[in-house]
Amino acid sequence: MPEPEKNEIAEHVFYERLNTAPHAVRGFFESIASHFSGRNDVRVHHTGTNTADMRLAIPADVIGKGGRDRNIATMYWQPTKLIVSSRTYLTPEELKHFGFAEATVPKSDSEPLKSDLRLGEDVWRFGALDFIKVLEAAKFKMAPM
Repeated sequence: MPEPEKNEIAEHVFYERLNTAPHAVRGFFESIASHFSGRNDVRVHHTGTNTADMRLAIPADVIGKGGRDRNIATMYWQPTKLIVSSRTYLTPEELKHFGFAEATVPKSDSEPLKSDLRLGEDVWRFGALDFIKVLEAAKFKMAPM
């Protein structure tokens, strides 16, 4: 689990990088953060990487296997392509059931997340709730209650 202060700085950097994005992109990420905030079964955190991404993780104590938190999704804004790039714990085949047929398998065999997904304007402007359903399904797949 990252230190709270480091996560606050990473979160600030993440949202700063959205300053030139369409307002709906910021709303997309804020909707996801709001949906999962304050829960004990999923933690929203951010990284200070070059792309400054948002991640959703299941805390180690919820998974019950000891060790560390496990990410179920990563997301970041790609301003040159006007897409949100995401990886989730669901497979491309599972994502088809949610209407996301364009998902692919990550190129790296060592990648723990099972799908790459590029979310266009139809999703980041109008489909945040549909994508939140995907994130909930990824959570239940990793840590069924």
